[in-house]
Amino acid sequence: MSVRDLLQHINQPKVEATLPDGLLSVALLRHQKIALAWMIQKETASVNGLGGILADDQGLGKTVSMIALIQMQRSLESKYKSDQCSHKTEALNLDDDDNGSIAPDKGKQTGESDDLKVIPEATTIPEFHEAKFSVLVYHGGNRTRDPLELAKYDVVLTTYAIVTNEVPKQPLVDEDDDEQNNGEKYGLSSEFSANKKRKKASNVSKRGKKGRKGFDYSVIDGDCGALARVGWYRVVLDEAQTIKNHRTQVARACCGLRAKRRWCLSGTPIQNAIDELYSYFRFLKYEPYTVYKTFCLTIKFPISRNSIQGYKKLQAVLRAIMLRRTKGTLIDGEPIISLPPKTLHLTRVDFSAEERAFYAKLEADSRSQFKVIREGCHLSFPPPPSPS
Repeated sequence: MSVRDLLQHINQPKVEATLPDGLLSVALLRHQKIALAWMIQKETASVNGLGGILADDQGLGKTVSMIALIQMQRSLESKYKSDQCSHKTEALNLDDDDNGSIAPDKGKQTGESDDLKVIPEATTIPEFHEAKFSVLVYHGGNRTRDPLELAKYDVVLTTYAIVTNEVPKQPLVDEDDDEQNNGEKYGLSSEFSANKKRKKASNVSKRGKKGRKGFDYSVIDGDCGALARVGWYRVVLDEAQTIKNHRTQVARACCGLRAKRRWCLSGTPIQNAIDELYSYFRFLKYEPYTVYKTFCLTIKFPISRNSIQGYKKLQAVLRAIMLRRTKGTLIDGEPIISLPPKTLHLTRVDFSAEERAFYAKLEADSRSQFKVIREGCHLSFPPPPSPS
């Protein structure tokens, strides 16, 4: 079984959810309604952490599906508002369960969520504005340093670079002799584990009191960036393959964000190796696979020893947290999305005078260089003897 086959047979639910009229300017396609129902279930009734991996192929509207989830959550929770005015007067609150982080009170009580979306480059996303969210693009040297200011917005957009700069990194995972022992148990050489060892971070001995997940909350103080001081209602990683290497600073910083709900959006969740999944599991708090030794023992090493059985095990693990569809996926025998037939039109465009002169000179120079090389080869190497 290949990685491609693994992803194509993960999860194909059929239950749909429909947004109330007027919440989105575009109508959800059927596969997006299915994604919405699946994400609602993962945020409300999942035993594997609140969130998951939406791994639909590029172009299938993962961003629209996520906006629909935010809108649905706002719509459902707004039904339980008892005193809207009193909520407005108490804009922010401290969430004791989040170790002193600032948690938007509106996200906890009124359903008007405060979401952080991490994207590769700083840019606005029109769909968020069309959904009538208050949006802050958190980027640049003049960005606010006040976490209270961030908590005023429905959605905060920032980049992986900003997260890396502002959020304390979770420690590197343990890759000591126990991994070597586990590897040898599954028939792997000791060199496999030896090559995987990494030095611990220089400040390991200086850590303070750790939280339940091994994170050092004592480093979260006034010197940290605003992103680290907010307890987010939901954190969404767009192009989540950016954190595929769990040893990098960007991956460790993203795992350090505090949130009640966590999502990874990626059309290519596995690019090179199964080991990339560990970084997603760690970010999502998907127990027990947040512990690297457990991940290796139950997933990585079994695949190395027996790929067929190992991939079957991994399919079961992913089925609980991943939804993956491609443009070729069928729903009740119908294509997931109907695309018109591709038509190619070849149009010839003449060079301008400057363009023609440039390419003519480039061609002449290339011919001259090739002539020199060819003549040099004739001088250096005698011609082969003629066959007798």
